[in-house]
Amino acid sequence: MENKKKRGSAVYLWLLGAAALVCLIVSVWFLWRGGARREEPLYLLKDNAGHVALYTGDGTGPLAQYDEIYTRLLPEADVLALQQGVPVYSEVELEKRLEDYGF
Repeated sequence: MENKKKRGSAVYLWLLGAAALVCLIVSVWFLWRGGARREEPLYLLKDNAGHVALYTGDGTGPLAQYDEIYTRLLPEADVLALQQGVPVYSEVELEKRLEDYGF
């Protein structure tokens, strides 16, 4: 009887360790796959003379300037992000960000 309990505990611990190893491998795989597939932004939104401006993904431009959006009226976090350049990965995201900024 005592031997059966030890064997059952050993099997349980072995299965638990195997499950933890599988979880670790899957986690590393997802992290590696996500880091390797970093796409370039389609556009950048930046501060240009106190207004929001649209640049290409590599920073050339401006392609457009939104004179209706004054950066000084935006929250500080948005102003700091626009000074660095806010990456935009799709047209839908561009529309949403401009709407969030008040356009």
